[in-house]
Amino acid sequence: MGNAELLERVNRAVQETKNDFANRARKMKKLLKEAEYCGDIYIVGRINLVLAHCYFDLGSRNKVLPYAFKAVDVFQKLKDRRMLARSYNLLGIAYLAQENYLRAIEYYNRAIEQIGRLKNPGIRKDVMQNNIAECYYLMGEYKQSIRLMHECLSVIQTKRPDDHVDAVIYAINLSDDYEGLGNCEKAIEILDSVQSHVEQLARDVLLWGYYARKCCVLYKLGRMEEAEKCADLTIESVNTGYDSYEFHRDFEKISKLEVSAGDFTRAQCFADILKKYADSNGHTIDLIISKRVQANICFSRGEQDHALLLYKELSGLYDRRVSELNAIKYASQKDAEAASREIANLMMKIRNSEERAERDPLSGLLNRASLIDVSNKFFEIAREKGTTLGAVFLDIDFFKEYNDTYGHAAGDDVIRLVSGICLKEETEQIKFFRYGGDEFFGIVLDHSDAMLENLALRIQEKIRSSGIEHFQNPNGRRLTVSAGVVNIEISHDESSVLDLIKHSDNALYRAKDHGKDAAFSFRALSDTEHEYRQIVPQS
Repeated sequence: MGNAELLERVNRAVQETKNDFANRARKMKKLLKEAEYCGDIYIVGRINLVLAHCYFDLGSRNKVLPYAFKAVDVFQKLKDRRMLARSYNLLGIAYLAQENYLRAIEYYNRAIEQIGRLKNPGIRKDVMQNNIAECYYLMGEYKQSIRLMHECLSVIQTKRPDDHVDAVIYAINLSDDYEGLGNCEKAIEILDSVQSHVEQLARDVLLWGYYARKCCVLYKLGRMEEAEKCADLTIESVNTGYDSYEFHRDFEKISKLEVSAGDFTRAQCFADILKKYADSNGHTIDLIISKRVQANICFSRGEQDHALLLYKELSGLYDRRVSELNAIKYASQKDAEAASREIANLMMKIRNSEERAERDPLSGLLNRASLIDVSNKFFEIAREKGTTLGAVFLDIDFFKEYNDTYGHAAGDDVIRLVSGICLKEETEQIKFFRYGGDEFFGIVLDHSDAMLENLALRIQEKIRSSGIEHFQNPNGRRLTVSAGVVNIEISHDESSVLDLIKHSDNALYRAKDHGKDAAFSFRALSDTEHEYRQIVPQS
């Protein structure tokens, strides 16, 4: 299966599991194993990002962070700004859910930085600003939040007037800021200004979030009848299939305001919603909100013993939350380190796998198929720098005779010996390939003629000095190789790797024709004339 097909399966699974996030998470985990096995790091990052979204939508907010970390680590390594922006955003959301507001702001700002470098980022700057504003609100920095939220609403009014969802979200958040400052008149004005957008919404979490927000402000303004109507609309709309935790602060406010007004029936409805949610996920912060609301109702009804019991439970939950927050700081760092190690190990496996595919299994040298890729890179560098590109072509002398005399297993040992000597000469500027059965080709960047010739002579001498006997070789009855060398100035040259192969092969032919165990170089004298010169060691 090709990786394109695997990516298509990932995208199809996302489409097929719309709103079924638990099923989506199961499918993604299976596909993640396939992506890791086939070594497609992009798909690994993509699936981790989807999983982070899944767990956020499922309300399992403690599981978001490690997957978001892995997605960030992958796309940082791939330098994929578009996916990195999305991953930074989700990491910010994960930190926000853990009440680590400063870290959340840090990652939202990183997302904005990536967005600014893209023509079509796929994620909007105003979404990031809204998320940053939420952090400021939760830290009590209402003025900072208001400034950002006005910018967000301005974008809707001027650029996306039909974006009903974001218009309502931004209005809800901005009204929350104004209420925090005690300006409820401005808060209700903001909410009323998006009424036309509200009428276009489906009956989902955002709709009851709008009613809940409006209910809070109307109660504070003393507009009781309107407030009660909004409270009823909220209660009727709530569907526990959605993760409503973002609006639980408003649910708690409404319950308190209704208790103050003596409306225990509606207050208890909101308490029941919060309890059902808290019992289903067991998150400490949700349990705190639920019990805090119920304790307030019990105390106000005069049920002192029940209220006291709830307050004692709350005390234990607060202690637990403090411990959790301390653990989160430690675990977050550990999650980041573990995610980075996991992705680094995967990248190493992929690189090793790719390298094995590029290398000849017998010799360990790069294979002939990878010659074009490496030579293209070297040619590009040589042209940019205006420097030389050279080649060394090697051939084992009388190799057929060696195999006939000593056997093919011994012949394989000789191939490994010559290859090992070539490998020891490799640097960032020198790469060797197994070109054929007993032929080896080296491409050399930015070396002088003398350096290139010395490289060929050095390899020849190491092979001679290995002392491998070869009675069919008249050159000392030992193992030897012949070499052909070429070196070309690339700055204004239209040469290709085929020219390097051709010229060095012709030089190699001269060496073998000379009696073998020799080295010859090719040198162009003009566009039409050239010469071959024997290379001899300097005494």
